[in-house]
Amino acid sequence: MKIMKFSERIGYIGKGSREKQEMISLGEAYSLWTTLEMRYDALITSKTLFELAKDEDLKKIIKDGIKVLSSQKETLEKLMREFRIPMPSKPPEEANIVIDINTVTDKYIYREIYNGMANFMFKHVSNYQRANGSYLREDFRRFLIQEMDLYDSFFEYGKLKAYLHEEPTFRT
Repeated sequence: MKIMKFSERIGYIGKGSREKQEMISLGEAYSLWTTLEMRYDALITSKTLFELAKDEDLKKIIKDGIKVLSSQKETLEKLMREFRIPMPSKPPEEANIVIDINTVTDKYIYREIYNGMANFMFKHVSNYQRANGSYLREDFRRFLIQEMDLYDSFFEYGKLKAYLHEEPTFRT
């Protein structure tokens, strides 16, 4: 797969923006646009929740997630520019909120991020399946692996803190 990605990259060299646009499908352009839009939303939400979190371990995990989100945002913006896809509106860099921080618990923050990560894994799989070119498919594959790695550590943290919903048992 890496050889195909590399050969596709070579094929892009010297191509004009119109020619590059013709090299990706409408579905691939849609995947890039919606994923970038969702990353913008996830970044501002994560930054807001980071400010509201009280537990230092939770803050560290959120900060690690923000780094991954920022890296993926940069990759997506680069791809959008390369293929001349119009960018979605950027959110503000920082969230300016006025809220009583005591009303938002670490468990609530955890659950919001946990649910978002679970939903994003499905989005990454869908994008991966939709990508015709190895070049884009490899990026979506990398995003999925990063999301799964973050999810694993986040899941373990949730078990440790008892933030996960307790599932019913059927043992007798």
